[in-house]
Amino acid sequence: MKIIKEDELKNFITDEERREFYNVNIDDTRLNELLAYYTFFKSNAGSVSLDKQSTYYSMYFWFVQFKERYFEVYGHDEGIEQEAFKLLKEIDYQLEEGVDWGLIEKIELKAI
Repeated sequence: MKIIKEDELKNFITDEERREFYNVNIDDTRLNELLAYYTFFKSNAGSVSLDKQSTYYSMYFWFVQFKERYFEVYGHDEGIEQEAFKLLKEIDYQLEEGVDWGLIEKIELKAI
């Protein structure tokens, strides 16, 4: 299992495909990139050529990056916080061994 970082994402998604995930209501380019990375994993969870753990923990990693940047740009948003909890529930459901809380903590603390 590994977290797919930005330089490795180029093996999975082209710049053109990434831009397709952009939200036209978001002016911040970096925020749109982070949203695109998260959305890519969310939309392709079953078809990415990675093991399930790598896919779902990478998805969570990119969501956390998006969430933090969103809060910097627009301020705190309860809906986005709620989405993080939903994503953790999905990870728990999708992975037979459940959530690796130690890994989640490392992602949250940017220790990965």
